[in-house]
Amino acid sequence: MKNVLVGVVGAIGLAALWHSVPAAQSQCLHGQGEAVEQRARRTAALKVVRALNTAEANDASVRQTKQYRSPTELSVDFGAAQGFEPHFTTDGKTYALMLTDSADACRFVLTTNENGVIFQGYPIDYDVQPVKR
Repeated sequence: MKNVLVGVVGAIGLAALWHSVPAAQSQCLHGQGEAVEQRARRTAALKVVRALNTAEANDASVRQTKQYRSPTELSVDFGAAQGFEPHFTTDGKTYALMLTDSADACRFVLTTNENGVIFQGYPIDYDVQPVKR
């Protein structure tokens, strides 16, 4: 009887967890079913990331000195990425940028570095399925 009770309690707990995860993830702004206005915000943020990568790659002083510069020195305006919080760092030889969507309960991010590859994603806590764009 004890094993049956443990099994039933465990099944109820798993069922509750299974139902709560989709509810939390349905609050994510940039997964499947992304609203038009959220897609526009994400696209604007992506353009800012691309602008930074392009500015770093094309800047004459960066090519001469091999020292990456800050976004303000390169006239990259993070204001175009409304609702996204920028985190930029450089030691001169490398740089990293992470734009976090502060409006998204799931904390969607775009990130890049001196290699110029742009990544997007969610924190490990969220099992948001990728959407091919």
